[in-house]
Amino acid sequence: MKLKRFLKTIFMTEFIIGLSVAIKEVFKKKKTINYPFEKGKISPRARGEHALRRYPNGEERCIACKLCEARVSCASNYYRI
Repeated sequence: MKLKRFLKTIFMTEFIIGLSVAIKEVFKKKKTINYPFEKGKISPRARGEHALRRYPNGEERCIACKLCEARVSCASNYYRI
């Protein structure tokens, strides 16, 4: 047991493994984007807005974003989805 620990100390295996992981991460493609200037991919199913639609005849229809269930009170008191 002491020989194994001695060899790990001499050859710095944990340090070399950690250094190799860090070097691999340096050369990977970056995952962040410059948001205001670059936009990410948008799902084809995305509706693009969370709103309560008001039609010319005065009718209001929810687009089922489910945000009103998460909030304590809804602006139009429209909880039926």
